[in-house]
Amino acid sequence: MDEQAVNMVNELIAKARVAQKQFESFSQEKTDEAVRAIGKVVYDRAEELAKMACEESGMGVYADKVAKCHGKSKCIWNSLKGKKSVGIIGEDKQTGIIRVAKAKGVVGSVTPVTNPVVTPMCNAMFALKGQNAIIVAPHPRAQKTNKYVIDLFRAELKKLGLPEDLVQTVEHATPYIINIRLWILWKSSSSARYRTVP
Repeated sequence: MDEQAVNMVNELIAKARVAQKQFESFSQEKTDEAVRAIGKVVYDRAEELAKMACEESGMGVYADKVAKCHGKSKCIWNSLKGKKSVGIIGEDKQTGIIRVAKAKGVVGSVTPVTNPVVTPMCNAMFALKGQNAIIVAPHPRAQKTNKYVIDLFRAELKKLGLPEDLVQTVEHATPYIINIRLWILWKSSSSARYRTVP
């Protein structure tokens, strides 16, 4: 694997881990504020983001992408709001079992060319709900849109006093990025031990 690419991914993961550890100390309410902010920025800027996605990728219908931005942002938020995902999330009095939410850490996400706005939004909302950090790997034909969307998410997190590095993206995507994507997913899913990836 290309050493420069490996170093870039290692740097993203290191920054994500620091941000995620800080995020674990925040309340359910603050966590939900972050999740809502991600959905709201896509909802509020649906027309702009849909236009960018269509123009850069050369795929999709503008009106359909606007509708998807509006519909999915509302749908995901409505499915997540009010649900506990921090601390004790359930207790069975009969068995004495207490369920406690625990973040996984850093999540890797792959974005298709057909969905450069809504896929990062959905994945970021789900990751943040569990107090995880996320690294988004875009399709090479939609990386400008992806970078713009991720920068919007980061700005929203900053406004809330949360670490921006909770949401990051792989920049300068090339066809080789497929291997990097897989490596991100593999590496971020391993919590304790790592092997050298050839």
